[in-house]
Amino acid sequence: MLETTPRAFAVPISTSQFSCVGERSGNQDAIGYHLDEYSACFVVSDGVGGNAGGELAARIAVDTALNTFVDNPSVAQHDILQAVKAANDAILAKQRELADQSRMSATIVSLFVDRTSGQACWAHVGDSRLYWFRRGALMQRTEDHSLSERSGEAALGNGANGGERLVKTNLLYRALGARATAETTVSTPQRLADGDAFLLCTDGLWQLISQQVMERSLQLADSAEEWLALLRRAAEAKADESRDNYSALAVWVGFPQQVTLAGTARPAA
Repeated sequence: MLETTPRAFAVPISTSQFSCVGERSGNQDAIGYHLDEYSACFVVSDGVGGNAGGELAARIAVDTALNTFVDNPSVAQHDILQAVKAANDAILAKQRELADQSRMSATIVSLFVDRTSGQACWAHVGDSRLYWFRRGALMQRTEDHSLSERSGEAALGNGANGGERLVKTNLLYRALGARATAETTVSTPQRLADGDAFLLCTDGLWQLISQQVMERSLQLADSAEEWLALLRRAAEAKADESRDNYSALAVWVGFPQQVTLAGTARPAA
């Protein structure tokens, strides 16, 4: 549902999400958000495969980042770094507590919004991604902290499943819980515009669908819920037996359906 507020200067925000287990025995993805009259925070995390405790690490990352933001709802880069640092510290503390999960780790991608000033920043560690669209077209996406991204492989084009990665296995060189210090990439502050749309997702989703599919689906959607329904349908069409967990969180600023390419092309009723 669209969150509105009687304060005329607050940025209207609507959101939707899904998380699917795929063909795995469990779901190591975690999603969460906080949305109030003045601010908002959206977080997606993916437990790193191969080590026990990935599901727990992802949940800790999401909950800690959100709680830190609620205590200090700021979009300043220093405060965003502190939120991610708190998530890293919490995972490290749980590693020390649970000997059998002493190597658990997770990715994180997060979006922080000041609804009164219309400013936003985002941060990530690992290969969970944020895509920022304006008027139905991609403005920017985060760059993975992975060997395939560093080598340029992730940008070469469509893989066998239509996504952007040519191989399904990937090595991360940054993740929460991997080091004592969280090496976080934070965006520069951005002023939001009516019609901006954000997609936060785990690698299980962006491996299956391309940027072009994301854009086309956005241009056809009338709501954040409909956009994610179209993306989920596209991902399911690419299903195979080795499909990973895949999760997404959509954030709409204002009314993207009125300013995207498809919206402006529709004849008046």
